[in-house]
Amino acid sequence: MMDPKALRFIRYQSIFSVARSGDLDELKQLLEQLKSEDASLFSNVMSLQNDAGETALYIAAEHNLAEIFGYLLQYCDLEIVKIRSKSDMNAFHVAAKRGHLDIVKEFLIKMPEVCKLCDSSNTSPLYSAAVQDHLDVVKAIIDADVESMWIVRKNGKTALHNAARYGLLSIVKALIDRDGGIVTVKDKKGQTALHMAVKGQCPLVVKEILQADPTILNERDKKGNTALHMATRKGRSQIVSLLLNCTATDINAINNQKETALDLADKLPYGDSALEIKEALADCGAKYARHVGKVDEAMELKRTVSDIKHEVQSQLEANLKTRKRVSGIAKELKKLHREAVQNTINSLTMVAVLFASVAFLAIFSLPGQYFTEGPEIGKAHIADNVAFQAFFLLNSTSLFISLSVVVVQITLVAWDTSAQKLVVSVVNKLMWAAGSCTCGAFLALAFVVVGKKQTWMAITITVLGVPTIIGTLACLCYYVFQRHFGIFGGDSQRRIKRASGSKSFSWSYSANISELDAYDSDVEKIYAL
Repeated sequence: MMDPKALRFIRYQSIFSVARSGDLDELKQLLEQLKSEDASLFSNVMSLQNDAGETALYIAAEHNLAEIFGYLLQYCDLEIVKIRSKSDMNAFHVAAKRGHLDIVKEFLIKMPEVCKLCDSSNTSPLYSAAVQDHLDVVKAIIDADVESMWIVRKNGKTALHNAARYGLLSIVKALIDRDGGIVTVKDKKGQTALHMAVKGQCPLVVKEILQADPTILNERDKKGNTALHMATRKGRSQIVSLLLNCTATDINAINNQKETALDLADKLPYGDSALEIKEALADCGAKYARHVGKVDEAMELKRTVSDIKHEVQSQLEANLKTRKRVSGIAKELKKLHREAVQNTINSLTMVAVLFASVAFLAIFSLPGQYFTEGPEIGKAHIADNVAFQAFFLLNSTSLFISLSVVVVQITLVAWDTSAQKLVVSVVNKLMWAAGSCTCGAFLALAFVVVGKKQTWMAITITVLGVPTIIGTLACLCYYVFQRHFGIFGGDSQRRIKRASGSKSFSWSYSANISELDAYDSDVEKIYAL
């Protein structure tokens, strides 16, 4: 005789097909009919399973049929929810794994204890959701039951272990933000989440775990491997560099196989990653296990050479910056010097014009004026006076010299500073002569103007004026000779002897500094051309 349960299964097989179709009205009609026939058997219908071991509630949860699921859930208790399909998952587990957030939330509102329902390998719904990177589902589960984070599988791994291994950064952050202590959990191999993270290819996950607890940096698994060992064995060059940047990293840790990270790096297949890892380890002073505790002379020498190289490079860079700054200052000073010479040229032109104008007007504005009648009409009344004759000669000389200077200044164009200085030097001497002639002309005419009875006045201004002009010219000669011939004191500019034996001004780096120093001296603050 056929088992009653088998008879019920055959009779109500349509429940599974209706639930899978998502037709809520038909499902309601079918269940109402069942209630009317035998209400006592209604709860047993909810626990019926199809060939795949799935209940109607499981089917609705798996396929995200929210209306069907909500309707069936009101007839189910925790025992029905616990029923697993042949895939070893219950209804809540499959909803979490598929990422059906609405169904997960409805489960958690009615039965929050479902968070701890695991499969035969002790895999929790949180673990399954984390594996699939369903962030919203993970957050919903830990909001309902934070303790579910600490559920470990039979191999000792938490949800964080797996998320770290596959570089699921958002999941890692969510778990660590809720309870950072989870990073210290070790699986049955003695590996923390950091060991798992360095096997992956996401340096950001490694950073996140280390920020949560830096003390796990040198934790060892049961084979004595640190995170650096694991990253090196997997050939993760970026992660190796990240770990080496941590000052607390034990670079020369030896595992149970008597290997350091450098030993493992030698076993990597040839390639860019292997070369980068070896170079990074060598730069940080990594050693082979056989050399740990011993002085590696070759390594020490290499490190010393590297330090010297870096120091020399730093010095060269500093010298280059200094040279650029000095060169810039020298250019500014040269520009100022050029402007000063140009201003001197402009001033000389104006003074020469002034001298020529004064000399021209003076010759025709004489005291006593001129004869207006007779055979000597136009002749100056004082023309026969010796003093006037001296005045005439000196004033004329000043006029012609000044005009010569004006002609030179408006005709010659000197682009180079040295050429400008040469022109100024020559013109200066001419203006000295013109100035001296003008002074002499003034003193000579003074003897005519004051008359014979007041000659003492002319003598007085001559005694005062001649020493003044002579003293001035003497001082100017002093500066000229000092600059051009280096007499009356030390040479104002540094001269260096080249390999050929000739002397010239040095515009090299060191000479630029010397020139700057020279501008601070009292001599270089003023000079004459």
